[in-house]
Amino acid sequence: MMKLPAGSSDTIQEEIFAAYRKLTPASSAYHERACRSLAGGTTGNLRYFPPYPFYETGGRGARVTDLDGNEYIDCFLCNGPLLLGHNHPDVIAAIEGHSQTGPLVVNPPIIVDAAELVKETVPCAERVRFLNSGTEAVIMAVRYARAFTGKDRVVKFYGHYHGQDDQFLAGLGPTAEPFGAGIPDGITANTIHARYGEFAALEKITDERQDIAAVMLDPAMHAGGLWGSSRDYLQAVREVTARRNIVLIFDEVITGFRLALGGAQAHYGVTPDLVTLGKAIAAGEKLAAVAGKEEIMRVVDPLAEEGTPRVFQSGTANDGTTAIAASIGAINAYRDLDANNQYEHLFEIGERLAGGIRQAFRTRNIPCHVNQLGPMLQIFLSAEEPAFENYIGLDPQVLSLFFLALINEGVILTLPTSGHIYLSFAHTYEDIEEIIEKVNLVLDKYDFSSLT
Repeated sequence: MMKLPAGSSDTIQEEIFAAYRKLTPASSAYHERACRSLAGGTTGNLRYFPPYPFYETGGRGARVTDLDGNEYIDCFLCNGPLLLGHNHPDVIAAIEGHSQTGPLVVNPPIIVDAAELVKETVPCAERVRFLNSGTEAVIMAVRYARAFTGKDRVVKFYGHYHGQDDQFLAGLGPTAEPFGAGIPDGITANTIHARYGEFAALEKITDERQDIAAVMLDPAMHAGGLWGSSRDYLQAVREVTARRNIVLIFDEVITGFRLALGGAQAHYGVTPDLVTLGKAIAAGEKLAAVAGKEEIMRVVDPLAEEGTPRVFQSGTANDGTTAIAASIGAINAYRDLDANNQYEHLFEIGERLAGGIRQAFRTRNIPCHVNQLGPMLQIFLSAEEPAFENYIGLDPQVLSLFFLALINEGVILTLPTSGHIYLSFAHTYEDIEEIIEKVNLVLDKYDFSSLT
């Protein structure tokens, strides 16, 4: 069980837990069963939260249903892939339209259709390779960059998450400390950590070192608190990497198709050399991609001229027809939404929700800061000056209770163990008003000011 701050009563926690247990008895029983076969009763650490996680049985649009039949407005969206909402008809139709192909064949023709769609929508995408996960895409993008440049070092920024490969599962906070156990000492020997947004420091690193293959960044700085980027900074990074013949990689597993049809590179107007894509690319199916300049992607081209460095990259399920078909349905849906100015709607509801949450806490004199970038939000309960270094170490326990209390009221703003809030094209203005109403209801029901 989570412990509340020293000196505070645990009454609020007991009340919220009791309400949750009353709401979700079937999930409670299922978790007991799940723990006898699944480690922790789930397939990922974020999916567990005390006193036990719920189990979802299905969803449609912006709503999802759990094992007890409870319906929720879903703003977690399985940690972001469901940018179109649950069971979007275009995605389902695309999957069903190719169901007779079977789940896996070698070089299905639709893989070309999907690659052409990526080329047409993502600015840097001259060539594409499909993979199975964001982690795999990052591994391969960096390998391509190292092969192309003949160099080994990669600059990674503090607060940026690039998947679960050992060499990048460090520096999520303000130091290069590994994130979790099981990561060998020395695994990050070829990784140079730097502070994001401090261009002079990055320029100094690139001036002093001749062994840098790539600079990699998440334009949203999502894992570090959703601090985003500025166009000027990204443009400066673009210029210095170009001068030094360093491959610039945008990790757009989060921002791809979410900040604009062409992702963060279209939103900010800065084009990298390579991009990693995942999550929204197939609207929930297991698919990722590396895309970028043809001259770099040539390292995995069997037809490239003699002398080209040869990178091995393959994968049994890279041709998975269900995921490829889903990506075709999803990207075509994003194109239609973009043509109808629906990305403006996505940003508007994000701003409305962020403003409503700020106002709800402000009127109760609870210090609260909300970061919002398009349809993504993150909440911090602190009176400190907003900054990555100030907020990354905040105790999340009170906020986790707040999120669980919202679940009791029919709103999954996020999972209590996550903090990442996403909106989809399926969310309406009415949904946002209902969420804000429930935020106020929870703050009236429980005295969170006594815990902060």
